Amino acid sequence: MSASFSFNADLRTLKQIRRSIIDAASSIGARRECIDDVVYAANELIANTITYGYHDHSGPIWIDVWSENRALYVRIRDAAPAFNPLNVPLPRNLIGRGQQRAGGLGLFLSRHLLDDLYYRELSYGGNELTLVKWNAF
Repeated sequence: MSASFSFNADLRTLKQIRRSIIDAASSIGARRECIDDVVYAANELIANTITYGYHDHSGPIWIDVWSENRALYVRIRDAAPAFNPLNVPLPRNLIGRGQQRAGGLGLFLSRHLLDDLYYRELSYGGNELTLVKWNAF
């Protein structure tokens, strides 16, 4: 069983995107804690695509949710300029004394909540991220 969705790249659609992923993952029987991890990661990655990839302009986002070999998969595709988030170095010191700041940790947290994260540049100039959570069922 799988589900596919398409959305317009707009920060106001994030709540609907999260709900769609939750509903799809729940309907295929994924455990709630695994769903929560994947939804948080997807939210952060999609917010980055909207803000930095599309620069707050309109554009499509396609999402597929499925299971395979007890793993939960969420594939996110867009038509924004190619950008591989896996090439962004992880922060060395997350919080230094007196240096706390808001934001900037979404990619770091996403990579740590998932068991695997794959990137592929699409032939038409977009991006594809595949989020994987093993033993989700």
